[in-house]
Amino acid sequence: MSEKGDTVVVEKHGTDYRTMFDRDYIGHFDLMGKDVTVTISKVLAGNLTAVGGRKSRKPIVYFDGKEKGMIFNKTNSKTVAAMYGNFVEKWVGKKITLYVSTTRSPEGGNDVECIRIRPNAQAPI
Repeated sequence: MSEKGDTVVVEKHGTDYRTMFDRDYIGHFDLMGKDVTVTISKVLAGNLTAVGGRKSRKPIVYFDGKEKGMIFNKTNSKTVAAMYGNFVEKWVGKKITLYVSTTRSPEGGNDVECIRIRPNAQAPI
């Protein structure tokens, strides 16, 4: 506790500054390098605008007990579809395990960190 009575939370390895910005969706840094098993609560079609104004439509997947959703790319969508079928309504109530990986940057050049889904969900942590 601080002198003002505020609770101070410090993560085991520190707090990633990127978790402190207002964001609508989860990012790889929210996983703190760990596998995280979640249960899908709903899947919505989202109309998104990327930096530079490019518009796209992608699935946005929400999880039980989590406020923010995750934007699914084709790779993650295909992984979940291989586990639970192509119809997103059948994904609701199913468990998936998220983990941090890398992928080629959309701008080209370097690899960047991203969230991927393990082909088989693990027991909740």
